[in-house]
Amino acid sequence: MPMTLTSIMIWFLAIIPIVTLLCVLYGTLIYPQYFSPYKDMVALPKAHWLWGTFAEYAQGKFDHAEYMEKHHPGHAFTRFHGPLGSDYIMAQSVEAHIQILQVHAYKFVKPWFVSRRLKGVIGNGLFFSELEDHRAQRRIMTPAFTYGHVRSFVPIFMEKIKIACTIFDEYTKDGPAVFTQNPIFARLTLDAMGEATFGLNMHALDDENNELVAAYRAVSTMADDSMLVTVSGFIPGFKYLPLRRNRAIKRAQSIFREACRTVLLRKTGMLSDKQVEGKDRDIVSILLRDSDYNWTIDEIENQIKTLLLAGHETTSSAVTWTLWALVQHPDIQEKLRQEVRTSFPGGIDDITSAEAIESVEYLTKVVRESLRVYAPAPFTVREAIEDVTIEGTFIKKGTTVQISIAALNKSTILWGPDAEEFNPDRWSSGSVNNVFGYSTFLHGARACLGRKFAELELKCIVAAFVAKYKFEKADPDQTVAMDFILTAKPLGGLPLKVSKLEGW
Repeated sequence: MPMTLTSIMIWFLAIIPIVTLLCVLYGTLIYPQYFSPYKDMVALPKAHWLWGTFAEYAQGKFDHAEYMEKHHPGHAFTRFHGPLGSDYIMAQSVEAHIQILQVHAYKFVKPWFVSRRLKGVIGNGLFFSELEDHRAQRRIMTPAFTYGHVRSFVPIFMEKIKIACTIFDEYTKDGPAVFTQNPIFARLTLDAMGEATFGLNMHALDDENNELVAAYRAVSTMADDSMLVTVSGFIPGFKYLPLRRNRAIKRAQSIFREACRTVLLRKTGMLSDKQVEGKDRDIVSILLRDSDYNWTIDEIENQIKTLLLAGHETTSSAVTWTLWALVQHPDIQEKLRQEVRTSFPGGIDDITSAEAIESVEYLTKVVRESLRVYAPAPFTVREAIEDVTIEGTFIKKGTTVQISIAALNKSTILWGPDAEEFNPDRWSSGSVNNVFGYSTFLHGARACLGRKFAELELKCIVAAFVAKYKFEKADPDQTVAMDFILTAKPLGGLPLKVSKLEGW
């Protein structure tokens, strides 16, 4: 009997559930145990039969590498189960991290699901460019991040810090007050990054609802929305669906793009004589002035979004975590306060240069220790683009590998038995024996270009606020949970009790 179109469709619809069931059974039961190249690798306990351990990432649980180091030490790599039995491995040993980040840096790229969900938000700037494109972009961008340029941003930092202090003053005018810290510091660092990056005052501190800030917030929120990030990462073409959220993001991107275009056209005219003076020593001006590269509006916009999002998010998170560390150690907070006040007896107006802020040695120790213990980006991921063998472990092309910054930063092998404790004095004898013990900014070809910028900005903020205000727990029994999407933030924004201090 000949097959009709209707019977073919019925047969096709009937077989789909069967094929799907067989694929699920193969992925969850057969492949992981019998065919995976990592079947004999020590693995994290599977959290779910279908999703493996992957669902925990969506909940901000990312301490798998630290768990495995405590319970199964001595391995170069360990494994955790992804959805449908997919292979995910974690670098465990210091040498494995060195091989991936430094020796074989360009044999690993950002995984497709990360690029798909965030590249549309940040653009193909330095963060998402790969291989030869990344080499070229890094070569062009590096001159703008020399210490000679970065040190000139201190007046911008201090200008924004003073405005933020007026917000704190308002909250504390009638005495100690409990209020949430992270949103204020996020506005501060956004304004600082706006002026330092492309010479534009975004007015996030004095008018957080203006059109440009609202547009930027709409764009950046997508990168910080766990559900949106997951869905857009795994569903091709999700951003093109006629959804209200997608339309809002498109409008916001248009507003932000127009702001970038306006800045670029203005600077192109100002830089015709190749001179940059005063506030026009921002990063975009430096790139346009010192580079022979013919920038397009798209490329400039991508770099601006990369610098703004990566820069202001990580620094605001770092400030918040530093305050959390200091409220848990009031003796350290008081010691830092006295050193800052002694170094700048005239108050906040005395902080005028990078040399001045860098001279406060205990401040440097506190900031580095905070960035070590509370890395704003506690892990990152890479995908092998070719077969490679590292530390005797064969890594198959296409495998996703987790790089645990937190595990390196708190390695007992590198830091000793008190590695997880917040102790600024550990920096008195210099840095760790192995530079990978301080991996907050990564190392190798993908190391963060903005390290000097971030550390200097963080020092300025912490110095000013600790000198002017006393920070305490909102409640004696207060604990903090960590939320992680783009950066690690305290869940709830970290409410603290703040008291304004006299004499500075």
